[in-house]
Amino acid sequence: GGGGGGGGGGELSKTICHVGNLPFKVTTDALAFAFAQCGEVVRCHLAQDRDTGKLRGFGFVEFKEEAAARKAVEAQGITVAGRQVRVSFAPDKSGGKRGRDGEGMTARKRFEAHPLMMRSADCWFCLSSPKVEKHLVVSIGDEVYLALAKGPLVPEHVLILPITHYGSASQMPDNVWEEVEKYQKSLEKCFREKLGKTCVVYERNTPSKAGQIHCHLQVVPIPSDLEDKIGDHVVSCGNQCNIPFEHNQNWRDEEDLEHYVVYSVPSTKATLLHKIPPGQRHPLNFAREVVANLLEMPDRADWKNCALSLEEETETASKFKELFKDYDWSLE
Repeated sequence: GGGGGGGGGGELSKTICHVGNLPFKVTTDALAFAFAQCGEVVRCHLAQDRDTGKLRGFGFVEFKEEAAARKAVEAQGITVAGRQVRVSFAPDKSGGKRGRDGEGMTARKRFEAHPLMMRSADCWFCLSSPKVEKHLVVSIGDEVYLALAKGPLVPEHVLILPITHYGSASQMPDNVWEEVEKYQKSLEKCFREKLGKTCVVYERNTPSKAGQIHCHLQVVPIPSDLEDKIGDHVVSCGNQCNIPFEHNQNWRDEEDLEHYVVYSVPSTKATLLHKIPPGQRHPLNFAREVVANLLEMPDRADWKNCALSLEEETETASKFKELFKDYDWSLE
């Protein structure tokens, strides 16, 4: 009862439980199923030995509500795959034990220190999820895949998404990010040689009530003569809304990068970052509006105005595959 003020130390998470005494043959689904009686489960993770990949007999469950996590900790006799487990509040991920002090860690390190993965069944973008709109997927690499955007700004508007559920590009391990960049380069080359255009890439990683979203980078072809104007355009749009941007090519190495909006131009490597201050609301449609205005298509700033029928989406996807096939390294 009652808000406990600032809470001394703040070492324990309010929504993430540590689960011990797990059987060595268990799945994340079995773990999620066992704890669903306490409330909505957002993510589950089973700890593995880094060298052998074998399970280590403990894991983590993250709940949507604090009350559900409390219920799990207070409950007696929860069993997973027939074995009674020990449940306690997990160390807060920003100060997790493996991350030493947790201070000054990059988002990527924090994620690795406490690698809770979203259950794929509930995610629109996890490839293994029944919710994925498979007809929009146009290319699948080793770590990353491409899908057409819902309600695209232009027909060749695509998303680059990690196959594993990472919440943002800042959390991706380097090998995944390298594949993102590989796709960016091949898309840029395709647009330049086939359409006479360049492209802008943007990501909006904003606070979400729905828990951790699945990272997606938007790639939009733009006329080549706008290539050198993108930076000024982004800064100017930001200034009008009191959203300051700064040039930062190494933005993924920023410490304590929680929420942000980033634009980049693969052909010039120009990169503009806005760090969203903690607790500040960010206009949901801002990132897309900036590109819609650049293309002089302000009426297409809301994706819902651009929604296509299933038939149109399927046809657009097939045309894109044809356009991209000579540049798609995943087909090699």
